[in-house]
Amino acid sequence: MIRAKQTSFKSLFVFFLLACVLSTAQSQTPLSRDEALKQLYYKYDATNATAQWVCTKDQIQPQDRAGWPCRNEDATVAISVLLMAEVDEGNEIFLVTSAVPANDPSGYDCHACAPAIGAAVFSWKEDHWLMQSANTATGFYGGLGHPPDVDFVTIGPYKHGLMLSLDDDGGGFASSGKALLAPIDKTVREIWSLPVEEDDYGAYDPTDSYAEHVRYRSSVGINFIANDESSINEDTYKNSYYDIEAISRGKKLSARNRLKDENWTDIYRFSNGKYRRVRHRVFSEIRRSTKSH
Repeated sequence: MIRAKQTSFKSLFVFFLLACVLSTAQSQTPLSRDEALKQLYYKYDATNATAQWVCTKDQIQPQDRAGWPCRNEDATVAISVLLMAEVDEGNEIFLVTSAVPANDPSGYDCHACAPAIGAAVFSWKEDHWLMQSANTATGFYGGLGHPPDVDFVTIGPYKHGLMLSLDDDGGGFASSGKALLAPIDKTVREIWSLPVEEDDYGAYDPTDSYAEHVRYRSSVGINFIANDESSINEDTYKNSYYDIEAISRGKKLSARNRLKDENWTDIYRFSNGKYRRVRHRVFSEIRRSTKSH
């Protein structure tokens, strides 16, 4: 009889915990896209999906200007949502957006016309969604008015980021790169970037005197390396970032128009707000003989 009473009490206790969890989940109001965009952008108009743009320092500087010119006629921007992801059991939401001039007479579709990529992180606190980190212009990425692809990635035991895939192609020369965005204090910004692929396959033609006569290609693979939990205390582990391993293979064209090997491995480690390279190792690729023995 005593054992039966203990089991009954445990069942009631588990039921009480489940009831509390369900009650909390039901009281949490979902964050709509329009509400999130109203918090991120100045004078966001949900009907037309537009906002009033606040020019960045990169747009105002006279040389090496980024983005579109800071003019009154480009003050209204068209907003698109690229990604909206829930993490931490629904208590945190990542938002990634794209902004381009809404009334550009050329349609903002030139090769160098890059959208402003915005990002924000919202947390559920005190019965409402609060924007914790935000940046309407983490950078101007993409081309032809189109944003890059975005992947939601885990960059630490309790850390998340946004990986942008950047592609470029012109005159038969193709290249691509990666840029990693993450919330740092009250903002969201780029914390790491790397070119990951390059080739001249579209320009190579040994029969054409004006085309490339040497063909090359290099490619980089990227991995996140988890930390050894046993070597650090729990608080440090929870606040840590994974290392980034970049492995390159292939060849590139040197300044003297000669092929050079691009076989190396790099390790990047997060420190003082960004990833920094802490190791670079070059290796040689040995080709196996095709002769039979």
